[in-house]
Amino acid sequence: MKKLLLILSMLSLECYAQTSVIDNLKQELRTAKLKSNGFVKDTLICYYLKSIMRAYVDTDIDSSSNYNQLLIAQSEKLGLENYLIYAYQYAGYLYQVRGDYHQSIRFHYKALPLAEKMHQYTRMAASFGWLAHAYTSLKEFGKAAKLCQQGLTLLRKYPDSYIESSILNVQGATFRQQGKFEQALAVDQKLYRLARRDHHTWYEAQGLHAIGWVYKEMNDMPRALDHFKRALLLAHKTGSVDLEGSILLNMSNLYFRQKNWDKALDYCNIAKETARKVGNSSIEAEAYENLYKIFKQTNKPAKALAAYENFVLLKDSLSKEKTDHRIETLQAQYDNVRKTNELQKKEVELLANQKTRNALFIGIIFTFVIAGLLFWNNSRLQAKNKLINGQKSQLEATKKELADSNKTLESRVEERTAELVEANLELIRKNEEIKGALFKGQTIERKRVAIELHDNLSSLLSAVNMSIQYINIQNFSESEQSVYQNVRHLIQNAYAEVRNISHNILPAGLEKEGLERTLVSLVGKLNQNSPLQFSLRIAGLDQRLPVEIEFNVYSIVFELINNVIKHAKASNAEIRIHRTADVVEIAVTDDGIGIRNNQVKRGVGLQNVQTRLESLGGSFTATMSESGGTRVAIEIPIETESLNGNVLIF
Repeated sequence: MKKLLLILSMLSLECYAQTSVIDNLKQELRTAKLKSNGFVKDTLICYYLKSIMRAYVDTDIDSSSNYNQLLIAQSEKLGLENYLIYAYQYAGYLYQVRGDYHQSIRFHYKALPLAEKMHQYTRMAASFGWLAHAYTSLKEFGKAAKLCQQGLTLLRKYPDSYIESSILNVQGATFRQQGKFEQALAVDQKLYRLARRDHHTWYEAQGLHAIGWVYKEMNDMPRALDHFKRALLLAHKTGSVDLEGSILLNMSNLYFRQKNWDKALDYCNIAKETARKVGNSSIEAEAYENLYKIFKQTNKPAKALAAYENFVLLKDSLSKEKTDHRIETLQAQYDNVRKTNELQKKEVELLANQKTRNALFIGIIFTFVIAGLLFWNNSRLQAKNKLINGQKSQLEATKKELADSNKTLESRVEERTAELVEANLELIRKNEEIKGALFKGQTIERKRVAIELHDNLSSLLSAVNMSIQYINIQNFSESEQSVYQNVRHLIQNAYAEVRNISHNILPAGLEKEGLERTLVSLVGKLNQNSPLQFSLRIAGLDQRLPVEIEFNVYSIVFELINNVIKHAKASNAEIRIHRTADVVEIAVTDDGIGIRNNQVKRGVGLQNVQTRLESLGGSFTATMSESGGTRVAIEIPIETESLNGNVLIF
């Protein structure tokens, strides 16, 4: 615990020191803006914008993004292509950190042609590496592998060990996420040796982190923990809070696997606070997800629920955060233009006042020195007054133009905001369409598998059963006849199991008749010629449930019925389904022998039920019923459409 507190205190000191550096850079930027117009001034402004942007990245990503946009605007305006390449690539990096991989790809593809035009081949290789990073995050491993190879090929001709380290880092992650652990380990070890040889401390720390990650996936926990600890010490030296957060999360996950809940919780909390300080929503969301799992395992439902709610809130707000960031950038640009206009206005007024004072001073001197030139001086003053009046007229016209420009800019900001809102709504609609298409595809595949089982395997087993019946067993010995009867019994059981699996994959009447009629039909068939009698009570299903929920509810009920038949040794069982405004409640109760806690964890059937419920966001409990049997209670939330078109999950 002392080590964890030490890490937190060191992070606080670093943030304070970084703030002091940023303040000094901002003062240098203000000084540079006061210099005379020219190439030197323009270059200095770009240099300090770049420095402030990089200084903010480990303390405030939003501010870093804001200065990145200012650097892009300044570089584009002045045609400083060297700075523009860097600004585009850094924008891609910032979007990568935020989890907006498509925007990251867009900016790196903007940087590539500029780098090629300027013959900056190492910058081209860097963009290849970051593009591979984005495609790896999108699980497009084929594209990522190709881009890594392009970057490494380019670096053989134009060596740069720092950029090579960045590409090796991505290549190792690509192998690891595909489960190719031996290849990932070889690449990550090469990364570590290269970074250590050339003193690239950040990538040296990341190399150790990546090696530990691979060992963790290979379940070699002692080696993984050793590499994580070494990586954390190096990452702290670099001041990279994002890297420290990622390492801390991996350490928390490792202790979670070892069921060391206290250490898992401590490291997860540090990772969460670290991510919150720099505004890294993706790491903070992952930390809350880990906290939910830890609290769930340590039987702290209230804290688990709070952590899960924060995880969902952060996850849902990522897309909104990206949109808000764009609006904030536009607002910052608008404020910058407005301040520039005000400064220009003050400079014009100062110039007019200065000229007026000079004219009056000259008039007074000429009045006292040469009284005879009073008339000439008066004429001169009148001419000056005319000039001033002309300048005032020009100033009024300039004010009017500035006011018109401000109105136009406000309307453009409103239009752009409306476009972003519409794009966000369209994205939500597309996500719903994709979700529907995915479930439709799954349904079609279930139909195909069910038909194949019924028409092919079921028919084959039936034919085998019929054929074996024609075997004359009269000449068989007693042991051979016993084997023959066992084979027939196994074939009949296999035939029944195939029919059950076929029916469970996609019941024939569910799609047409709906859940209620299908369950009524199922219970009716079960109660024919069986000592175990089922009763069914359904309420609130006047309207059909969403297709995905309806199918999963049927599958869950079917699985629970099978459990009662196979294990309960019951005479009666009751199935209750009740739908409210925001939840479907399912209860299956029997009067059998009951169930113990270890059976809940071991049973494959109940594990299948748990898996389906996790995909729906539902929950279940299994307890002893009043009659001494088992009662399984399940709740499944129902998705409903809100007024503004967004999906709310209760």
